[in-house]
Amino acid sequence: MKPLLKHLKYLSILTSLCFGQATFASVEEGLAWTQQGEWWEAEPLFLEEAEKGNPEAMFWLAKTQMRMGGERIFTLGRWMEESAEQGNPWAMIELVDGPNTYCSFFMLPCDDKWFDKAIEKWQQLAANGDGKAMYMLAKHKDTWRKYVPYLAHRTRVAQYEQALEMGANRAAIALYNELSRHQDIKDPAIREQAIGYLKIAAERGYAPAMVELSSLYQSDKDKSLLYLKTALSLGYPEAASVLAGNYYLKDNRTKSEWEEFYKYAKILFELGDSFYDYQLKGNYFKSALPTETIAELDQEIEDFLTKVKPNRFYDETNLY
Repeated sequence: MKPLLKHLKYLSILTSLCFGQATFASVEEGLAWTQQGEWWEAEPLFLEEAEKGNPEAMFWLAKTQMRMGGERIFTLGRWMEESAEQGNPWAMIELVDGPNTYCSFFMLPCDDKWFDKAIEKWQQLAANGDGKAMYMLAKHKDTWRKYVPYLAHRTRVAQYEQALEMGANRAAIALYNELSRHQDIKDPAIREQAIGYLKIAAERGYAPAMVELSSLYQSDKDKSLLYLKTALSLGYPEAASVLAGNYYLKDNRTKSEWEEFYKYAKILFELGDSFYDYQLKGNYFKSALPTETIAELDQEIEDFLTKVKPNRFYDETNLY
């Protein structure tokens, strides 16, 4: 009898592990679709796990439905609230009303009680090394120092630095913005400090930091272009937007500049941004480039997109 009980115990543990891995895989697959902006593909994956009681899936389902709109806005609040009730601080903060929130627009069941609960949970997570939790504490946790701008600024910088050190790459963007708002970013020492933060995230493969770096290296066109092309190779649409925009603003373009403009505008479109849709569908490029050249560029773009998928670098801190 004992060997049988032992066998059943191991079987139960194995089943639990396999179920947990399957759940994790399903949420991860949904997140992969989310990075591509494929909300309709992501939704059923999140919904399946949300209905099983997974608070992470509930949160991502609600955030995805925010992007999808339509009749879903009448039900997504239920998922967000249930996720919060199960201890998800990312859902909790969504249910706190404020000037930059969506409580009214998405009819969320907001209540200020969730703010302190989110802070408490993030403090626990940050104590265990969660960089994104530290990032959110820097962004949301107020102390008496907020009444003394210089001290508030120093406190936020220290917290964002800690978050970056703990792996929250978005903290590099926050540090750049913090320095830009409160100090003279044109000051060589401050500029190098900001660049240092962004380089840490860029070296980890964080494309948004690369795009910010490209703007700080305008005097070094080669370095700026390298950062943008590297970010684009990671599937970051904003890099294509900046590259296309550089040519859009030019007057009297050469043939090669028209080609580069077309290429990046079309890549941007294929990565999910229709900003240059009018130019691509009309005669704007056709009047400047031969049909054969456009066909060659289309093939080049197609080859590029077989290797690169859209990646918006979303996480709990920056989707919607």
